[in-house]
Amino acid sequence: MKVLMRGVHLGLTDSLRDYAKRHLVDPIAKYLDSEAAEIDIALVDINGPKGGVDQECRVTVRMPGFSAIYVSEAAETMFAAIDSVRDRLENTIKRTVEKRQDIRTDGLPQDVRF
Repeated sequence: MKVLMRGVHLGLTDSLRDYAKRHLVDPIAKYLDSEAAEIDIALVDINGPKGGVDQECRVTVRMPGFSAIYVSEAAETMFAAIDSVRDRLENTIKRTVEKRQDIRTDGLPQDVRF
């Protein structure tokens, strides 16, 4: 799996990079078993030093055989934005993968398939 991470209007520190890897990439990696899968993470500071809810995490996941999944969340801190994106992304990937499995099996249990 390929991971691309960048900071936009924001210095990407080692602690921020490690947090994103531990709390975003690692939990999602269990669903992406292909070497061709790609996660593109953009950590954005929208308003700069003005403050407010302006820390945004944007993630695009590309998996072979699936359309791209894009999730974006904004929060007071970048750590909270990363956690919010992880939750939404996990649910979306689970739902997408389960749909694909249902299509392949026609919704039938394994012992009933022909």
